[in-house]
Amino acid sequence: MNKEKIIQGFKQHNGWLKSKDFNYQPPVYTILNDMIAAGEVQKVKNGLYQYLSLGNYNELENLAMLYPNAVLCLFSAWHYYELSTTIPFQHHLAFEHKANPQIRDYPPVKPYYWSQIQFELGIVQHQKIKMYDREKCVCDAVKFRNKVGEEITLEVLKNYMQSKTRNIEKLMLYAKQMRIEKIINPLLKSML
Repeated sequence: MNKEKIIQGFKQHNGWLKSKDFNYQPPVYTILNDMIAAGEVQKVKNGLYQYLSLGNYNELENLAMLYPNAVLCLFSAWHYYELSTTIPFQHHLAFEHKANPQIRDYPPVKPYYWSQIQFELGIVQHQKIKMYDREKCVCDAVKFRNKVGEEITLEVLKNYMQSKTRNIEKLMLYAKQMRIEKIINPLLKSML
């Protein structure tokens, strides 16, 4: 195997290759190491390589391409909207509960499977990826408060309430649809 075949393999796999894609042929690793030294390839982790010369890499665009029916949610969406200072080490993606996506090794993904109503509520398009709008993200923080922790939930609520673009009417509409209205009301009142 030569360098041109390796580059062709990267192109066929959208800029990513795993060790198993090389059929463990010994000369490949020498070529790969030379490409890494030249800045053409990045070793992401053991057995996973990214070809950097395909142009500007946008991880959100890559996620949208790999998981077209997924929606960015929870920690990933909170970070995107600057509702939380927590930086997620994996992408949190919501899928409809009947979906059966093939979860890849990279980029790292934490899948959630939600009912149709929970899944479809508040989807918006940002750049090339679907995500939930700010109000749905706040409702998710309250709905999953026992799993994400009280500290994160309160941080998301506080940052949302300080936002100039908040829409309390829309937030309460979502809260009613998600059946968390009685939980979110006292939390919001304490922040007003």
